[in-house]
Order: sequence, then structure tokens, then C-alpha cells
Amino acid sequence: MANEPEYLRRIREAQAAKDRRGGSAAGGGDQGSLSVQEKEAVKWAREVGGPDLRSLKGLTNAQYALLSRLASASGTTFVSLEGLPSREALVERIKNGLMMGEEMLGGYEIRGGRPAEIAVVDSEVTIKMGTPRPGANPLPPDKMLRKAAAVAAEQAKRRPAGDDRQGRGGGGKGRGR
Repeated sequence: MANEPEYLRRIREAQAAKDRRGGSAAGGGDQGSLSVQEKEAVKWAREVGGPDLRSLKGLTNAQYALLSRLASASGTTFVSLEGLPSREALVERIKNGLMMGEEMLGGYEIRGGRPAEIAVVDSEVTIKMGTPRPGANPLPPDKMLRKAAAVAAEQAKRRPAGDDRQGRGGGGKGRGR
């Protein structure tokens, strides 16, 4: 289009470049591009933060996430989930947020699938990791199949020698035994 404005042409080119890269470069709040573990972090944040969760920032490829309650200029509060690259960055973000009057609801280790309790005593931040959430670290399909094959082989070893059922259930009522 030769007669379109320059700014529209640049927007169109930027969008095409973004599509070629395969999503957002900054890793914003686009839930479609999140991994299973990152989606589990968002699920945890919705459970803890409730319906006020409005902001997801930088979760893609983050190691930790911080859930905080923010006050807007209009006085309403909302919850934000922010991804951070390291534990040190998490501690710094907590300290900075506390100075700004934010309420820290909790932390989350994305790769380990573990929620973290955050405590601040005399400007010292302590982070206590909890137990991993079920479903946070799913097995890849090939490992799942190998595990199922190993369980089936173990059950086959335990089966009596003359058992011809082949795992099709037992002889219940009306089976003529």
C-alpha cells in the first residue's frame, strides 16, 4: 500500500516481525505462549490472589514469580503476578515493593512448582519454600510411556503362571466359572 501513513506501515512491519519470532519478545501476559509450569504459576496466583488478579508480567522463562497487591491512583486495589529471573532479583523486588507500600502475597518457584512464604523481619527478607504442587512438573510423554511399561512388566511378573485373563478383568457373576 503506497498511500498508507508511515506509522501504519511501521506498525504492520513490527507485527509481522513479532509473528515471525513466534510471539511476544518481552514475554508479557499472553497466556497462550506460557509453558505448563508457567500456567501452573498463574493458576496458583488466581487461587491466592482471587478475582483481583489483573496483571501478568514477564512470566516467560522466569525462574520465580511474585504475587503482590497494588493500590492504583483511584484507590482500587488489584493483584499483579510478576516473573523474576533469580532469587536475588526476587528479594530485591520484595524490598523495593515494600518501600513503595505494596503488599506481598507470596512467591512461587516456577520450575520447581513450589509456593513460597515471604516474611520480612527488621528489613531482612526470608523466603521459605513450600511443597511442590501436584501437576506443576508433569512428565513428558516418552517418560510417562516408559514408566507405564515398567509398571506393566512388574505386574506381569507377579501374575500367576496359569492366569489366562491377560488383564481383562476377573471372572465375575455369569462368567461360567
